[in-house]
Amino acid sequence: MLAALIAVTTFGTALLFFALAEGMLDNRKGQLVESHCRSDAPAPMAASALYGLAAGLALASTVALVFLLVLLFRYPSRRSAIAVPLTTVAVLASTLFMLGVGYETVRPASASAGSHSCGSG
Repeated sequence: MLAALIAVTTFGTALLFFALAEGMLDNRKGQLVESHCRSDAPAPMAASALYGLAAGLALASTVALVFLLVLLFRYPSRRSAIAVPLTTVAVLASTLFMLGVGYETVRPASASAGSHSCGSG
């Protein structure tokens, strides 16, 4: 089914973009540990953009999976007994991933463990 192919492709690409963004922030984490100051290492704009793309692709994956569920209910088959629960779990996983990546898009400073604000310390 085309909806399943779209869902798998978009979710895989979202995972790739998320991994790339995390890799960009690894540098930032090292800088934060060295300086102990949050403002010395701003989050790269490319990492925020990749997080945003990953969140958008996860949303597209969720929409494709919901569309697949609608098709499975509308046109039941022998495989529906297995496909419906698996697709439901995939919708939940994709939605939770989308929310997590969306949070990282808005607040990439969560990588600041072990650092403090320069003005507070």
